[in-house]
Amino acid sequence: MKLKAKIIAAAVCAMALCVALAGCAGGGTNSGNDATNFQGNWVLSGGNNEGQELKAEDIDAMNQMGLNVYMQLNEGGNAVISLFGENVDGTWEAKDATTVAITFQGDTTDAKLEGDELVLSVEGNSLRFKKGDIPPAASEVQRDENQQAEPEA
Repeated sequence: MKLKAKIIAAAVCAMALCVALAGCAGGGTNSGNDATNFQGNWVLSGGNNEGQELKAEDIDAMNQMGLNVYMQLNEGGNAVISLFGENVDGTWEAKDATTVAITFQGDTTDAKLEGDELVLSVEGNSLRFKKGDIPPAASEVQRDENQQAEPEA
């Protein structure tokens, strides 16, 4: 599935989950310093899908159910986006101090820093990320997957 479709699907799923939970509860030159603005772990902090806003309490409920969304922009230009447990490898490159080009599955999308949030927009929908720690449950799942991938001695 292409990145744009995955981002839209993640936003749609997040919005659908919010509705369900509510029902239950009632171009520039890259200088080396620009990369430091983006490098690190980015966790979902909000978003917008077809006019529906994804709020912090909705994200907290998703995380409690193990439905984590985050990005890792690693040193050297490697990237990982995790959408509800499905990880996709990619690359990233700072275009300037506020814009980063992120490529997953051959699709490149620019994300922009707006204050302390990194905003990834596709076709009028957006996901907002803040720097932070990957949820412990997500880290454990990754560790389990990595251990299973290693050949036995």
